[in-house]
Amino acid sequence: MAETVDPTGAWIFVSHSHKDLTKVRQIRDALERLGHKPLLFYLKCLEDDSAALPDLLRKEIEARNWFILCDSSHSRESDWVQKEVEIIRALEGKVYEVVDLEGGIDQYLEKVARLSRRATVFLSYSLRDSEVADRIADRLRQEEYRVFDVRSIQVGRDWQNEIVSAIDEAVRRGFVLVLLSENAAESPYVQQEVEYAMNIGSAIVPVIIGDAPTVLASLPGPTRFALARLQYLDFSGRPFEEAMTDLVMMLKKRDIQ
Repeated sequence: MAETVDPTGAWIFVSHSHKDLTKVRQIRDALERLGHKPLLFYLKCLEDDSAALPDLLRKEIEARNWFILCDSSHSRESDWVQKEVEIIRALEGKVYEVVDLEGGIDQYLEKVARLSRRATVFLSYSLRDSEVADRIADRLRQEEYRVFDVRSIQVGRDWQNEIVSAIDEAVRRGFVLVLLSENAAESPYVQQEVEYAMNIGSAIVPVIIGDAPTVLASLPGPTRFALARLQYLDFSGRPFEEAMTDLVMMLKKRDIQ
């Protein structure tokens, strides 16, 4: 199905040996097809002093959240690639996939798709909760998630088909984040999105943005039953940044099969 919205994708740091550039370009192209922005660095100075990782590169690694670690005989022989990997593995909150470049293109492109799924979110919410949704979407984009939002659908397009298409994208490539409130409980669109996402096996993460007992009691029976077995995050009565930190950590730690 063709993609119908164009959210900004994640910057994904690709750690690799320049001797593997042909295969690494395939990874770059796959990430770009999935809507992301791969970062491929090759610093000439590293040839002269492979034991010294420039401060600029270290700072770039610290500033990023998503990584592809390309494993090969060339990368294992490179002191600076191994230093990159050491830094990435040691930093808390970084998400990475190790790609065996000698394991065949299908194997490593699946790893690329796997990381893409973990960096992609479809946001389902009542339009009456747009202010909260915008804050959450902006914060997720700061963490370099690719966020689908129904309000990015172009005027004049088939709204229902566009939403279905966006959910399909999220199912194939990421999470469906449902903002639950009394407004959402009254919204047939949110209920339809949840039902559709559940029916096709999406990874759904419920987030309560109102009084939890009231919100849960107000949800229609089928929606409440569908979400009952899922772990949810309660934003009510909490500082926004504290709740967002917990949400981001939940998403980063939760795997997508």
